[in-house]
This record gives sequence, structure tokens and C-alpha cells, in this order.
Amino acid sequence: LSNMAITRPIYKYFSYYHVNLNGFNINTMTSFRFLHKCCDLTLSSLLIPVQVHTLSKSSKAFPCVTSLVTSRKFHTSNSVYAKRDYYEVLGLTRNCSIKDVKKAYYQLAKKYHPDTNKNDPNAAKKFQEVSEAYEVLSDESKRKQYDQWGTTSEQMGMGGKTTQANDMGGFSWQYRATIDPHELFRKIFGDSPFSSKVFEDDFAESRFGHGASEEVIMKLTFSQAARGINKDIHVNVVETCPKCQGSRSEPGTRPIRCTYCNGSGYETVSTGPFVMKSTCRYCSGSRMLIKYPCVECEGKGSTVQRKKVTVPVPPGVEDGQTVRMLVGQKEIFITFQVEKSDYFKRDEADVHTDAEISLSQALLGGTIKIQGVYEDHFIQIMPGTSSHTRIRLNGKGLKKPTGTGTGDHYVHIKIAIPKKLTEKQTELVKSYASLEQGTPGTIRGVSNASDDDFKGTETMAGSEQQSNTGFVSKVKKNLITDLIKLGYNHITRNNK
Repeated sequence: LSNMAITRPIYKYFSYYHVNLNGFNINTMTSFRFLHKCCDLTLSSLLIPVQVHTLSKSSKAFPCVTSLVTSRKFHTSNSVYAKRDYYEVLGLTRNCSIKDVKKAYYQLAKKYHPDTNKNDPNAAKKFQEVSEAYEVLSDESKRKQYDQWGTTSEQMGMGGKTTQANDMGGFSWQYRATIDPHELFRKIFGDSPFSSKVFEDDFAESRFGHGASEEVIMKLTFSQAARGINKDIHVNVVETCPKCQGSRSEPGTRPIRCTYCNGSGYETVSTGPFVMKSTCRYCSGSRMLIKYPCVECEGKGSTVQRKKVTVPVPPGVEDGQTVRMLVGQKEIFITFQVEKSDYFKRDEADVHTDAEISLSQALLGGTIKIQGVYEDHFIQIMPGTSSHTRIRLNGKGLKKPTGTGTGDHYVHIKIAIPKKLTEKQTELVKSYASLEQGTPGTIRGVSNASDDDFKGTETMAGSEQQSNTGFVSKVKKNLITDLIKLGYNHITRNNK
């Protein structure tokens, strides 16, 4: 066989199927001369240097001699290199979340974009790697395939744009991206309004260096929580850009009509025999493009701003209660921390307080003033009130946060016993004690009929009582005299 006899049919087959040999398209006379030069006089010498792409149609070229094909390849100028791990490219671990992937892509894409790194020759390559890693790891199905096989269906030649090659264990495959890296970048950082894309909201935390507040802790005193208050707090909120006033363009400039859809907001996409009409990928249907984006908000129309916000705290809020409030273009959650009161004890909408009364008030009755939640109250003490008596004030508790009804105020009475008495107070008490009946036991310094049952139990008390017998008689006499005088004066006043 001559060289021409061997290469001519091969050339016809390759030129018909446009076979790709690791980057060489065999479709010109140059390719014919290339094959002629590479081939030898025998069939075996032809097959040794040629490796047909395993996923192309050329695998059917020589079905009878496929066993003779070895792993030797044509030498190409585009060297095949081992692709870095996608997680390593984005600086993430394999258990990272989709949100982590988006954050990492945002930072790296902005860092390595060719437009901002014109003097760095490696920026375009790194930008390509970051875009490729994001496209795979941000898609659940692609990420699952990548975690299992180290590649995806697109990377195994299922369609799309070829971006780079890889060699895994002798198996040759090429990555085929389904979206252009620059288009992906424009989709995220493009011309659409800030609030119109859910996708862009995922990047709100890092776009301006600090994210919008989602939860705020507000500390309140018991009185503030009970009565309600308008309290100021400082939060990060998403607001209209103060420089461009939401126009997304630099002051003095205006948006231009989209040149890709001619201002229609739609574009026609041809997919084989089908023609589809979809929203313009460049203007996102807005029909306008921002030629000179605002520097302050980067063409988003909104920024994260530190603002003082007045929060209307409703009366009766509880400790740990969370309310939702719309601030600017974002909802925030406010959690209340209510300090404990030394006076009030709270039980949902009810409050409990202690009130002390004197011994005289407990015996004779009277009126006391207590502090309420919203106002002071006067309470009537009935004669003979004992300690730990509970008095209920209906509807004097806390207002319910729902705005319907109030709780009750419970007052717990405690009798305050004096620890020290004056000499006159002691004489009067002993005089009363001598007249008291049914005393369970003895009274120190006072002798009564019940003393006979307790003789010998307290020697010191007995001797003290004997020594004070004359004194007690004097107290009784003085007490009777005082009572007679009081009665005489009362009668005299009535007669007048």
C-alpha cells in the first residue's frame, strides 16, 4: 500500500465527519498533508500514533482494528492539564452550602475579572476557573455528579461550549460550559434593579461590606415593657441609593436603550428547528442598559445603610418575645430582653406584689397605698387581716400585647412586726396581753390564768413574772384610768 492509498480514504472519512483529534479539526488540505506526513507504509504504523476521540463519531472508523489502538496521541500545541478541584478553586470544603458557593464566587469573580485586572495575564484564566466552578457547584444535579464522578454530563461531551480539557486515568474528556463566564458575571452583577432579582439578594451580605440586619436585640426595663415605648435603635437597612436616587446611573447620565433586544425586552433564541422568545438576557426585560452605573451603589440602585429607626414597642411585651418589622425594603426581627423588677413579679398578664401593714392596721383595719403598673391604688384593709392575705385588683394588671384585655394585680399582705418597742408601747402591749383570752401558751412579762398549766417549764420567766406583779397592777390601773378619761372626753364633746 502507498501512503496516498492509505490516507485518501481516511481523509474522506475525517473530512465528512469533521473528526476532532484532541483539538485538530481535519477539514482542509492542510489536514490531508498532516495525515500524509504522520502515516507510515503499514497499517500498524498508521494506527499507533492516532487515537480517535472516544466520544466522537470517529470511533466507528476502524471497528475491525480497535484492539490495535494504543494510548499514544497526536502532539498538540494546547497542552492538556489536570483541572483543579472546584472546591479548591473557590476555597471551600465539600460540605459547604449553596450560600457559601455564591459568596465565594462573588468575591473571586470581582477579584479576577479581566476588566479590572488588565495588567494580570493570569486573571482571565482564574476568572474562567472560578466561573466554571460556580456553574457546577451552584447546581445541585451537576454538583452531585461532580462529587460522585469528578465530572458532569456536560463535561463528558453532552453539549455546550468547550472551555478546557482534562485527562482522568487515560480517559480523555473536555469541559463543556453551558454559559459564557462573562454572561454569568453580567447576570449577577448586571443591569437589573437591586430589588428585582432574588439571586442578587443572596449577595447582599458582602456587596457593601456589611449585610442588612436580620435580627436585633432590644433591652427594656420592666416599666418600659409594661407601658410601651418608642425606642430608637441603629440597624443596617437596604435603602434607595442617596446618590443616584435609585436610577442606578451616575448623576447627569441616563440609561440607554438595550442594543441587544432593540428596546423590546425580549430576544429570539433558535434551538435547532425551534424558535423561542424569551426575556432579554442583557437588560432582563427592562429594555434599558446602564452605560454609566452609579459608583456609590455599583448600579444596583440601593445600598445597605446604617440608620436610626424608631421602634414602637407595644405595651405588655414579654421577655424573649420577637416581633417582625418592615424597615426600608427588608423585614427585621426584634427580640425583646426585659429586665426583672424587684417589686413586680409577672405571670403572663398578671402581676404580684407584696404590701406590708402595721400591727395596728391588721387589728383595727385601715387604708394603704400601693404602686400599680400604670397608676397607684388605695386598698382597704379589713380589721383582723392576717398575714399572707391575698387581695385581687381586677383589671389592674398588664395590658396584653394583642390589645384585647388586661391582667389582674394580686397584692399579698404581710404584717410588719416591730423589733423594738418604747417603754410606753411595751406597757400598753402588756396591758392588752393581760386582758387577752385564749392565749396558746404564756406571754413573757405577763401573768394570766393559763400560767398555772405551764408552771415549772420556764423558771426564769416565772421569776420575772413574780417580780413584775406589782408593775403589772400599776399598768392595769393606769390603762383603766386612761380609758375612763377617753370616754369622759368623748361624752363631753358630744354634749357640746
